[in-house]
Formats: sequence, C-alpha cells, structure tokens
Amino acid sequence: MDEHELAWAAGFFDGDGWAALSRQRGRRTGQPQARINQSGLDGVPEVLVRFRDAVGVGRIGGPKIEDRREPLYWWVASSRGDVARTGELIGGWLSGQKRVQFTAATGLRFHAAPMNSFAWVAGLFDAEGSTSLSDHRSHAGYKVIEAAITQSGVTIPEELVRVHALLERGNVNGPYVQEGANELIYRWRASRADDVRMLLHLLDPWLGQVKRAQAPQHCASSTASHRFSVGGPNGEVTRRTVCTATSTPRRACVRTRAAPRRAVSAVHHSNVLFVLATKLARDDWP
Repeated sequence: MDEHELAWAAGFFDGDGWAALSRQRGRRTGQPQARINQSGLDGVPEVLVRFRDAVGVGRIGGPKIEDRREPLYWWVASSRGDVARTGELIGGWLSGQKRVQFTAATGLRFHAAPMNSFAWVAGLFDAEGSTSLSDHRSHAGYKVIEAAITQSGVTIPEELVRVHALLERGNVNGPYVQEGANELIYRWRASRADDVRMLLHLLDPWLGQVKRAQAPQHCASSTASHRFSVGGPNGEVTRRTVCTATSTPRRACVRTRAAPRRAVSAVHHSNVLFVLATKLARDDWP
C-alpha cells in the first residue's frame, strides 16, 4: 500500500470530504457514511477514482444534473466497516475536524498528531487549491500569478496552518465573508512567482491531472518577455521580467527581482538551493 497515495487521499478528504451518522426514516440508529462530492464536465472526475482506489472501498455515483450547474459525481462509503476502514487508512494525516467526524460516525480513535507530507498538501490542493492570474497593479496589460488554498471555519482552519508551516511560503489571510457560505472564509496565498513555481515543483509528483493542467508553465515557453533595468537610489540594479500572454493568457506572469551588483554569488547560491529542493521533491521527498 502506497503511503504517499494515502497521504494524498487524506488531504483530498480534508478539503472536500465528510463523515457522519446519516439519519434515515424508519431506522432507530444512524448509519455511518463518508462522502466526497466533485463536479465535472468530462465524466467521472479522476480524483474520485483515485481516492476510491487508494482506500479500496466505497463506490462512485452520479451524475446528478441540475440547471446552471456542472454535473455532480460522488464517492460514498455507506457501511460501518467501509467508513471505519477509510478513517483508519487516511487518519494518520487527517486534520482534527475530520478526525472528530470519523470518531462520531464509527467510534474510531486517533492518538498521534497528524503527519505532514507534501503528498497531503497535493491532495488538499486538488480539492480546494487554485492557480490564477490577476492584473498587475502598476503595469497595464500585465499579469501576476497566484496560488491559493481556500478553507472555511469559525477560526483559521488547521489545514491552512499546516500548509503554511510545511511550505514556509505564502501567508494565511482572512476572514472573508462570502455570499452563500455558512462559515467565514480563510485563504492561504502565495503571490511571488518563485514561491508559486516552488509550490508546483514540490506537489507535482502527487498532483492530480486537472490541477496540473491548470498550473501555469514557465513564462519562456508561452509568453512574450520584456526586460529592462532601472538604477535604484543606492546604485543597485533593479531587474524586472514582465511576461505578457500571447495565445494562452492563463500562463502569463510577472517576475520582479532587485539585487545589488555585488550580490551575484548570493543569487547563484539561491538558484542552486532551488534546483536541489526540486530534485529532492521529485525523487525522495517525504
């Protein structure tokens, strides 16, 4: 059994899943149930099949068709044994809220703190993450890249605190009030191009097909790049690389870097560390 896949499944369940006792008419006791909903225009979402294969139980249903909504599919486990097995397999990485749900549904107990893993972050990103572009504040027609993971809660969600602690990049922002939401909205965000690139490299071995396809690629492969240098007030050279979209607007990005002329060795050292971290993430990262 691949523990990286189970860690991914735990992150995915932390983002989109729930477990509970389902009350049915005519029954004196509740029936344990665990479920994950996903919408998709191209048939059963790949992530639901992947989750079912990881835990080895449950079934996939759908589609449910409603006006002005994408077709809805779901993975569901509806027997006490299958719900308990799901919780046992992914519980080592689950955050506290979902552990409480499994305990209430099946009596399952968890004694160790959740384990952190980049595979777990990839699962959470597959459920609630996004990469996007927005207009640059000072350069009309240019775009900036952003990666984000959104969660709701009464206070800052544990999942976002774990993501921030593990990646050591980005910030947790909120709360926000969102129309139609039952709870306050919080968001982990990374808006520096290098931070987004590092995130995607670290998660790539476990990221699902849809989110990998949505992730912007290197600017040089799909955008027109304009470079210029400006002398700063202290004699430093400010280098900006601003990328504008050609045929693929989603892949545009803005990258800004300022470095004194004498700091070339420090910049080189940073690049070496970036490459080393990337190799470790792909080959043998926890």
